[in-house]
Amino acid sequence: MRISTQSMRVSLFGLIVLVAGVTFTTPASAGFYMREEAQPLLIKADENQDGFLSRPELRAEDPSLLCGFDRADVDRNGKLDLGEFEMLLISL
Repeated sequence: MRISTQSMRVSLFGLIVLVAGVTFTTPASAGFYMREEAQPLLIKADENQDGFLSRPELRAEDPSLLCGFDRADVDRNGKLDLGEFEMLLISL
């Protein structure tokens, strides 16, 4: 059985698309976050319901996110708004 170069390219492209699809749809529980998850996560983690995430609130939700807190807090007010939190999540 002979496989043409064109068939191999199509198969390779299909495999790349499949792997990319799996990579970009990995759930948050695997340590990766998607932009759409930002608002529900912020609401869940925002213990005092002020619309922002402080360091303690972020630590309680996912301690691994603290390493990017300072970089994400662009206005340097010590808390993350939704936009800053989104950028933190997608920068991982």
